[in-house]
Amino acid sequence: MEINQLELLWSDSISQLLNSQIGGEELNVLANQTNDSVRRIEVYKVYKSRAYRAVKDKQEFIYTSNPFVLAQREDLSFEERIWIIYLATYFGKSNKSKWTLFERAAFDRNQTLISFHSIISDLDKYFKYLASFDFFDQCQFSNHRKFTAKRLHGDNGFFQSANFFVDNFKMYLPKEKISFDKMYKLSRRIPNFGRLAGFDFTSSLVKCGFNVEEPKSMYAENSTGPLQGLKLILSMTNSNTSKESQIGLSKDLVDWFSKHSEIFMVGQVLEDAICNWQKDTRKYIKYSG
Repeated sequence: MEINQLELLWSDSISQLLNSQIGGEELNVLANQTNDSVRRIEVYKVYKSRAYRAVKDKQEFIYTSNPFVLAQREDLSFEERIWIIYLATYFGKSNKSKWTLFERAAFDRNQTLISFHSIISDLDKYFKYLASFDFFDQCQFSNHRKFTAKRLHGDNGFFQSANFFVDNFKMYLPKEKISFDKMYKLSRRIPNFGRLAGFDFTSSLVKCGFNVEEPKSMYAENSTGPLQGLKLILSMTNSNTSKESQIGLSKDLVDWFSKHSEIFMVGQVLEDAICNWQKDTRKYIKYSG
């Protein structure tokens, strides 16, 4: 989708929903951020293609160690794949250390994928392996996980969270398609997963082909950046800027874009775009995630 098409969509949506308009510079930056958000979703199609080629060429798992390629490899069971998405969500991709924490949790010292079957068969052995070296050495969590405790043991440690997930993984593998909202609420039961991790985990399930429907909401109610962005749109259009109005606008925008565009994962796209736009509404800044 071209930037001018996205500008038109935003212009029409704001005009129809708020009977007003935002400035041209702000509109252009919002369109550019939306374009970046769409691309971050579309890259999962590339990951799926890589996964298909990897299976066809019988590549070792370490050569497709990006978790969202692994999670779409059909030579792995759905149990293995959802464990991979859980690990990818828990540690995230850091600007500094990339996917290193995920790789340390998913692969052994010989760069062999640690099978989920072996983990559930002897969880203590897996935990002892991770504790046998300085797991967090020179590594950071992703920005979405920056408030997560960097520890394996104890309250709010990785082992506590992983133990819950291993005991309850079938809860996250529905045989029939379920709503995004239901899976999102289930994901928030995972220890150390808050609003953002739950949203990221559930979104990854959708994008990697699990039985979860697209989100019908931005889930902005308890967010910070998206609500601030929505408040700015309301302010720029001389509208009521109360939190109730912000949440109302978030729902109206998702409904409007769902009816007037073919954007996949539109709830996540709009949430992500508005969050990044509010950081600087008049200057386009490209964000990596």
